[in-house]
Amino acid sequence: MDQILSVVQTLACDWVALIDVPFMDKCRLRTVNWTFGRAFLPFMMNDDYTKKSGEMMVDEPLEALPVYGAEKDAQHTLELIGRLSDLDSGLHCLLDKVKQDMQSTKDAMMFLKKRAALEEEYGKQMTKLAQSMAESFEKAHPRAGSYGDAWTSILKVHEKIGEQHVKFSTDITEVADDLQLLFKDTEKSRKQAKEQGLRHERLVSDADLALEKAKQKYELHSEQWEQSILLKNNEPSQMTKKALFKSNKTQAQLDRTEEEARAKAAASDQTYRQQLNITNATRAEYFKTHLPNSLTNLKSIGDECNVALRYQLARYAYIYEQALTADGYALDNDDGLGLRSLTEKIDKDSDLEDYIKQYGGRTSRTQKNEIPYKEYSMSKTAKSVLNPNPVFGVDLAILMERDREEVPVILRKCAEAVETYGLNTVGIYRVSGTNTQIQKLKSAFDRDCRNVNLNAEENVSDINNITSVLKLWFRELPDPLFPRAAYQHFLNAAKIDDERMRVLGLHSIINDLPDANYATLKFMMNHLDRVQQSQRHNKMGISNLATIFGLTLMGNDTPSVAPVNIQAESLKLAETQWQVRVVQTILENYRVIFEPDDE
Repeated sequence: MDQILSVVQTLACDWVALIDVPFMDKCRLRTVNWTFGRAFLPFMMNDDYTKKSGEMMVDEPLEALPVYGAEKDAQHTLELIGRLSDLDSGLHCLLDKVKQDMQSTKDAMMFLKKRAALEEEYGKQMTKLAQSMAESFEKAHPRAGSYGDAWTSILKVHEKIGEQHVKFSTDITEVADDLQLLFKDTEKSRKQAKEQGLRHERLVSDADLALEKAKQKYELHSEQWEQSILLKNNEPSQMTKKALFKSNKTQAQLDRTEEEARAKAAASDQTYRQQLNITNATRAEYFKTHLPNSLTNLKSIGDECNVALRYQLARYAYIYEQALTADGYALDNDDGLGLRSLTEKIDKDSDLEDYIKQYGGRTSRTQKNEIPYKEYSMSKTAKSVLNPNPVFGVDLAILMERDREEVPVILRKCAEAVETYGLNTVGIYRVSGTNTQIQKLKSAFDRDCRNVNLNAEENVSDINNITSVLKLWFRELPDPLFPRAAYQHFLNAAKIDDERMRVLGLHSIINDLPDANYATLKFMMNHLDRVQQSQRHNKMGISNLATIFGLTLMGNDTPSVAPVNIQAESLKLAETQWQVRVVQTILENYRVIFEPDDE
């Protein structure tokens, strides 16, 4: 049988040699030998040997043996790495888990070393006792008969038991040595993985710190620029106390100070943007590459430690089972409380899942989104100094006189953009845009109306942002497009039942409008007429457009109404239908009222 076992181990060694795995060390070679031995041993035992060994081996199915080196579930590993990446301290979580696994390995090693010492002492003392008792008995009772033969045989059995315990101690020591080697290898690998992971973490931290410094410098220089603008334009109400004491500078000095502050602010802004790109790139590389790689490496280290620890414990259980065959039932019983059964119940994946779940409850989820650029927000006074020609909240007559344009530039630009890109958009003027984009367009028009490019991709990608900013401009007019002075006249004309007389009434009132209001209304009605001509595509006919623009163009100013109450609200609601009727009638009779040239 020893020769057969030797052949099996030789075959196992040859099989390992064919596998191109450089880390298949002495410990893994023993794994293969042990697995081959467990698989072939029952077939090499005859019935007599089985009975002598307590019938502990031939009844074990091959499926009950633990399978080491099985392929991991790739999908599960990816999900696990993803969950760890979402934790704020995922790397440290896994480092702690590997450290815990190392401590488990060390505890097992120390226990086995002490157990080997106890077994060695027990075996030597048992052998010494059996030999001394046999010699004494042989001298005292050279011819003891059947009792002496039986007693001598009993002592020989005990001497054999002592020798087996010494051998058992040697086997345990070998397992403990392998665990010590496993502990050192795992410690070394963990240290390398920790250094690499912390190095990448420091790179991200340094990038974040550099970004914060660049941002602070940018805000400081922007604030200094703002103060120089205010000081230059004699705005003491908006200046700091420190800036007030520097007002004795000449205008040339103030201009030079403002230019220097502007240059510093621009340079700081450029540095801030560059550092923002660098930081976002560093964070993206860390969260997409370095962190998953570090976590995967650490998980592999932990898996290898757990698998090897489980194997060594199973190996120890097997050696123990062979040495104490008589106590096999205690070692491996049907209740599942035996040593071997307990070692087979070790589930590293379940341990790791529970540990991560507990660890995750004590920390927050990491934020992996890119850090957005935050533009410095100047005061309204400073903006008015930089942008002297706003268009929102400015009366139509003032806009016409200031810009020397019959039709406001913002209206012309928005209408051209809608007619170019949005006539076939379903729900045009009914669907609202995004508030952030609307406010961005509003600021752009107030800053430099003539240079706003509505043909840019970011503007035409959602035409509803342009229509919404146009409606917002109409709503913020100090006096609506249909002036308050003529408001009641428009409502009275809308209440005329005869359509021809209603059109004549509205025509007469429109002709009396101020030039700025008349030109703007004519252009707007022409634009809406083009929109309704495409109602087959955009589903916005005259009635729909009138409903949208009734309140927008006319407002709902009812000065004769008392403070707000139920009756006043009812009156406003009733006036809404007449406002809609005004706009609808004008749209339906656009060419009669304004007599436009053929287009």
